[in-house]
Amino acid sequence: MPTKYQGEIIIQRRDGTIYDLEKEGIKVINFDPPSANFQHTYNQIGKFGAELVDTQIQQMSIPLTFDVTARDNYDYELQRLKVLRIFSSTEPFYVINMRTPFLRWKVVADSFTYPRLGNFWKAKNVAINLVCYDGLAESTATTLDPFTFDGDTYGIGMGIPFDTPQYSFTNQAQFNILNPSIIPLLSNERPVTITFKGDAPSGLTIKNNTTGQSFTYFKALSSTDEFKLIGLVPMVNGVQRLGNGLSNREFVDYAIGNNNMEIVGATNFTIQFTTRFYY
Repeated sequence: MPTKYQGEIIIQRRDGTIYDLEKEGIKVINFDPPSANFQHTYNQIGKFGAELVDTQIQQMSIPLTFDVTARDNYDYELQRLKVLRIFSSTEPFYVINMRTPFLRWKVVADSFTYPRLGNFWKAKNVAINLVCYDGLAESTATTLDPFTFDGDTYGIGMGIPFDTPQYSFTNQAQFNILNPSIIPLLSNERPVTITFKGDAPSGLTIKNNTTGQSFTYFKALSSTDEFKLIGLVPMVNGVQRLGNGLSNREFVDYAIGNNNMEIVGATNFTIQFTTRFYY
């Protein structure tokens, strides 16, 4: 897969700044993301067994180890300051392994030391513990991006079929939404944004027949309105519409795999589903 980067590990700050660690003189020794940190709760049901009550995914720790070689003592200090800037954790940042450029982990770094190799101009085996508090990697692309396997947006192993899935529909009352993630997309945790434009003179209902959930907006919508359902929050033309008389105050989640969707009460419409996927 072609890439414009020299190294395998990329740090992406939330302001868009990108650090190619190899190009920055940081030689990565290992970057080994573990499995999701599953935490299980059990209930003893008898003398000889228990039942699984609940499973959660908690934050996981990703070890990153690297060396930094400088040109002299002064450059050594400049390199140290650069490393501190790259891994500053006053806010989260993303780490991307260019072997799988379609995935990224949102992380913060625990405090770390910068050990010097004797009195040589080299920091040896700098070990950083990156904490991914979301617990999973996410796709670098959203469903608004083209589904291509040659643009570093999607890749084999993500569970996406070669028959390109659709997430935008026109005048189609029933359709399928694919969630290839390893978790359900819950509206209160990883909200999907639904954008609707069209005529709904008696209100709009969005159903997920797979999960048995249904959201209804009671008020009339015209083709000049833009309606959005962002997880739990309905919005019309950029204004939140949370009042009791405005909707049934329900929500729509998305199961793993295929979700049979249905739109009721709308004509001459387009509807679009925007999300990332999680692995």
